[in-house]
Amino acid sequence: MNLILIRHGETEWNRTGRCQGVADIDLNLNGKKQIRELASSLKDERIAAVYSSDLKRALETAREIASHHKLTVNIERDLREMDQGELEGLKFAEIRERYDHVLREWRESPETLKLPKGESLTELQERALRVFNKILERHPGETVVTVSHNLTITTLLCKFTGVGLKGFRNFNLQAACKNLIVCRKDGIEIEVLNDVSHLSPIESLPDF
Repeated sequence: MNLILIRHGETEWNRTGRCQGVADIDLNLNGKKQIRELASSLKDERIAAVYSSDLKRALETAREIASHHKLTVNIERDLREMDQGELEGLKFAEIRERYDHVLREWRESPETLKLPKGESLTELQERALRVFNKILERHPGETVVTVSHNLTITTLLCKFTGVGLKGFRNFNLQAACKNLIVCRKDGIEIEVLNDVSHLSPIESLPDF
């Protein structure tokens, strides 16, 4: 199976650096432009199925891609972004002021930290892997698109590369990026990582 893992297009919370987890934020104008460019770059692929998180920013991205292939999007709630609990909607400066102790643990032991009233990276990875294994079983030998979120995709990449969740900072996924995961009997290989070559350079997501 070839799995094309997609991060959703940009939102205003991405643009302004707000902590965005399960809050259901729409794509902004740039995000809508990004997903059109993204979908166009995939229109000649032989895609068997499209899966998506149920959050609007991912679902709109997935539907734009699916529209070129006359496919219906399969919604998987477990593809949602990490539930960031009390940190949802806060800017980094606000988090540093109110939750400095959480940031310290996030830097030192991100694999064990459970965010206040939110999730841990371990819990996130477990639910993301459930969906991955379901897709792998359903679509042997096929090409599948899955649209999800930054940390959700990152936990899968940590698993596939063997770096462990402590190495999640090795990945810096931009909005509307493509990641190609090739699954063979002898293992899993990442052939493309964080590809945004299909996007207009001036409109690329800032590093938040």
